[in-house]
Amino acid sequence: MSPPALELANTVLGAGRGPADALATPGDLAAWLAGQEPDLGTAPAEAALRLADFRALRGAVRALLLAPVRGEAVPAEAVEAVNAASAAAPAVLALDATDGLAPTSVERTSAGSRTAEILATIARSAIEIVGGPDRERLRVCGAPGCGRFFLASRAGRRWCSDACGNRARVARHAERRRAARTA
Repeated sequence: MSPPALELANTVLGAGRGPADALATPGDLAAWLAGQEPDLGTAPAEAALRLADFRALRGAVRALLLAPVRGEAVPAEAVEAVNAASAAAPAVLALDATDGLAPTSVERTSAGSRTAEILATIARSAIEIVGGPDRERLRVCGAPGCGRFFLASRAGRRWCSDACGNRARVARHAERRRAARTA
């Protein structure tokens, strides 16, 4: 699974043909959060009622992710929005002594609701990508009708998946055949 920031950003589908919103309703958000449970944990039912907050964060995350892909400066408004979401559930380092012989350090949120914690986790994910070494690997899929964000595993990768790579190659082949017929 991709980092939470990419997963949220990619809920705008088919950016190449005019975007469709996978978070159009509170039910869509509840289903998306259920699918993100391995990375974000269990979301409370009230999280789905905060659709506007998730969509606003998604807009800021998308703006942040697009900037390095395009070689542009990150927009100040997006930085402020992501930083505010991250700060809404400040993290503290705590000692978990469940196993008294081998205590471990864990990160916990010190305030805020569970939904604020989820939003903060997504915001921190965006901060880590744009503010860290993964920024150089960040790409937007070049396949027709896709436009998903992904982290490239190698320098020349242009597609988010093999299926998108195949779709792009088929589209190029069809275009060459059309051009040969009209020539």
